[in-house]
Amino acid sequence: MDHFRRLAFSFSAVLLLVLVIWFMSDHQQNSTGEEDNPAFKASMDELAAEDMSLTINMFISQLERDLLRWSSGSVPLEEQKEQLREEIDEHPHINGLKLSQNGVNIAEAGEKPEKSFVELTNEKSNGIRLSSPYVKEGTKRMLMGAGDETEYWMAEVNLTFIEDFVKDTAALADSNGQFFIGNEEMDLSFSEEEAELPYTKKQIEDIGWQIYVQSGEEEPDGPHAKEGEVIVNLLPEIEAEEWAEKKGAVVIDKLDSKAIIRAPGRTTEQLMEGLSGDPAVTWLEPNYMYSRQGKIEKSGGRARNSVSGKEADRSSPDDEFYKPYQWNLEQVGANKAWLFSTGDETVPIAVIDSGADPEHPDLSGRISGGYNAFENNGDYHDEHGHGTHVAGIAGAVTNNSDGIAGLSWNNPLLPVKALDHNAEGSSLSIARGIVWAADNGAKVINLSLGDSHDSELMHDAIRYAYEKDVVLIAASGNDNVHIPMYPAAYEEVLAVAAVTPHRERAFFSNYGNHIDVSAPGEHIPGTYPGSQYVVMSGTSMASPHVAGLAGLIRSVNPDLSNEEVYEIIRSTSDDAGDKGYDPYYGYGIINAERALKKTGEANNR
Repeated sequence: MDHFRRLAFSFSAVLLLVLVIWFMSDHQQNSTGEEDNPAFKASMDELAAEDMSLTINMFISQLERDLLRWSSGSVPLEEQKEQLREEIDEHPHINGLKLSQNGVNIAEAGEKPEKSFVELTNEKSNGIRLSSPYVKEGTKRMLMGAGDETEYWMAEVNLTFIEDFVKDTAALADSNGQFFIGNEEMDLSFSEEEAELPYTKKQIEDIGWQIYVQSGEEEPDGPHAKEGEVIVNLLPEIEAEEWAEKKGAVVIDKLDSKAIIRAPGRTTEQLMEGLSGDPAVTWLEPNYMYSRQGKIEKSGGRARNSVSGKEADRSSPDDEFYKPYQWNLEQVGANKAWLFSTGDETVPIAVIDSGADPEHPDLSGRISGGYNAFENNGDYHDEHGHGTHVAGIAGAVTNNSDGIAGLSWNNPLLPVKALDHNAEGSSLSIARGIVWAADNGAKVINLSLGDSHDSELMHDAIRYAYEKDVVLIAASGNDNVHIPMYPAAYEEVLAVAAVTPHRERAFFSNYGNHIDVSAPGEHIPGTYPGSQYVVMSGTSMASPHVAGLAGLIRSVNPDLSNEEVYEIIRSTSDDAGDKGYDPYYGYGIINAERALKKTGEANNR
């Protein structure tokens, strides 16, 4: 479908603001958090604005590439005409395309753009011209053109999807200062001193648009556990339903000897007190909730896996976003590591998250089955977006000229839907997902989720997977606090903090003596439902870098135990911060080249 197919980019401001919520509203009650810190909020707003700016630039660059190529005359006219028709048929966000020569339209498709080239008044440094956004037939649109007044290509782009993703969390103004997309409740006073709440303003370079992000007043903390529900671990000989009936309760869900029960009219506290001395119960806990982020559209397109075995290709893949945007892969030495291995089909990586988009053109060639932990079936479709983004970082289809490169090229992905459409899940859904992954061949499990609650149920699942020799990787959290988050803080898990493009600790990254290593976590491009790509930030993005590396290590030497993989990742990391281990970077920033080199050396002994 060429490059137009990837124009339906979503915008990460909404995702970044949800990222703030990840541990702030749903995960943390401790007074040492950053919930009420104005400086922290302002920094998160700046991060959101920067990620949105990068995503918009990625969006515009796709159409620019084709317009410039077509205007150069390198594509035969008849081929262009046919391609235009295909693009319009496939993608409703492209309303119309035309080629004009000496005032005559000689090729067109869809709704013909009505303006002429001279009416596109905003010229970029590369010669592309843009119109101001406008409304037509109830939708916001924009024109883009390449060429000159005598011969030019022009496209009319539907901006509705931008509005859908941005309008409730940010505002966009065009180069003339006119707001065309935004949150109507935002205080967009032109004087920041007069604004009711501070906001962050950022200009998108070379386009002239302004982004306004305002986090607003802090929402009250949501529940950290489902009220009126308790998880009990029963003795092996106890039948859960019969036992619950005698207690005046019902079983909602269960996993092996663990069951979630609810009793009408009784609170969680009352249930806990009433069952604490029951001889049939070995332990009990509230039904803790965990979460992450997103939203989806229907996806489309097919993946193309054209991975080459040539050394030059392996060190420099041709994916369109690799060189201009994926600083993260170079920072960890992925380009040099790929000369040792690009992964192996016998080493699956499971992503316990909100699922994944199985039709995404940069994922479909990697996904080899999955699981829905809520419905106990194979419907792992991502209704949120976070899981799709995380999966792409770990193992997007690479060297296929499209989209992004994954840290692993060939390791199969096993998406596990343990977070729902709101990116929320319980300790049971996560535990069930972990157990399924361990039982279905996962050699590595990524957990870009967490909470400050230590769940015995989830820890049991972690121990189960660990004892089956699975490598477990988890994100440390995004609140700039030292409070341990679980599952990252479990001793069986490798905990990952986040660093910036400058190899500095990300300001939001949690810290503590449980941190093992660090990985890139700011402005990370990734896949997104609907054949889209977005830029996001967070320790959720850092963790799949390490999961992808673990997949490569086990591809080089599948006989390594999980502890040996942990030792290789820690010992080959580049020291950062204070000399030696420290609670901010752990053992340092992962170094994929050194890790695979050490793995290969050990393999040859």
